[in-house]
Amino acid sequence: MLFKKEHENDQNFWISYADLMAGLLFIFILVIGAIVVKTVLISSDLQAIRTDLQKEKDALKMSEKRLSEKKDKVRKLIQKLLASKEENARLSMRLSLLKTQIDDLNNEINVLHTNIDEKASKLSLTQTELDEIKALLLDSQHEVVHLKNDLNTSKQLIEQKDISLHLKDEELAQLEKALLLNKRAYQKVVEDLNITKTKIRNLTGIKVKVVQRLKQKLGHSVQIDPKSGALRFSSNILFNQGKSTLKPAAKKQLRTDLSRYIDTLLNDKQISKYIDTIVIEGHTNSDGSYMYNLYLSQQRALSVMEFLFKEYPHKRKLFRKYITASGRSFAEPIYDKYGKEDKDKSRRIEIKFYIKSNEAIKELQNFIGN
Repeated sequence: MLFKKEHENDQNFWISYADLMAGLLFIFILVIGAIVVKTVLISSDLQAIRTDLQKEKDALKMSEKRLSEKKDKVRKLIQKLLASKEENARLSMRLSLLKTQIDDLNNEINVLHTNIDEKASKLSLTQTELDEIKALLLDSQHEVVHLKNDLNTSKQLIEQKDISLHLKDEELAQLEKALLLNKRAYQKVVEDLNITKTKIRNLTGIKVKVVQRLKQKLGHSVQIDPKSGALRFSSNILFNQGKSTLKPAAKKQLRTDLSRYIDTLLNDKQISKYIDTIVIEGHTNSDGSYMYNLYLSQQRALSVMEFLFKEYPHKRKLFRKYITASGRSFAEPIYDKYGKEDKDKSRRIEIKFYIKSNEAIKELQNFIGN
């Protein structure tokens, strides 16, 4: 009985142990299942996290690319800003230089005005001297007339008194000698009068001679004004409307016509000795305000001046001595035959020359001295 009880107790033990192990196995299986489920969930979460990380990496790469592009744009903008600053600095220097040149031109203009006033005063004195010469010549003519009258009176007295029959030969010879001297004095006065007329004519004809010589040297290839000798270019050929920059085609004409004109004025000895100043004048029509057109005409004249200085750098010293530029706005328009402004012809560049007044004064003083 005892053995049987012990046997039953063993069986119960093993049954209980088996149940325990079965329970532990079930728990282990549940734990393993939970671990597997947890692993699957974690793996799924990791995959989602990897996907999100990849998206964030791609987004970060795109952001870096955009940032790089923006950096390039900022760099380019900085370079442009620096270039603009340099250009502004150059323009400021250019503006300062132009202001200095304008001040120098204004000073030269003031000096020219002063010289013109002095020369005008001298010319006024010269005109007074010419009037005195004319008065002297008239007095000489009156004396000649008186001499003629005296001679006629002498002849009449000789005829009336029949002096030729009664006077001695010596007295007759003296009278003949006096008559001869009077005739010579009269001829001398006439000759002096003719010489004076010729010299006065020459003094007033210097510019005419220069224009004739200029036309002779230039021929028909360069058209100049037959009276003043000025050279004229239409602004329609040289510049666009409202602009002061020379057209490319205009430079070719300036190289041929303008260079020959100025070269003849300054290098022909029969002309250059009379030349005082050569002025490049800019003219506009009456469209727009006077001050705007004054600035535009000045800029156009300066463009032609600048072309000469750039095209012929070896002649700059000579140009500085003789050539200047001036703007006239629409102060001197050109009119058609009906008295209406010709706006196309009024837009022009004119190159004029002025004769030295001291040359005429010198010749007149030489004549007065003689």
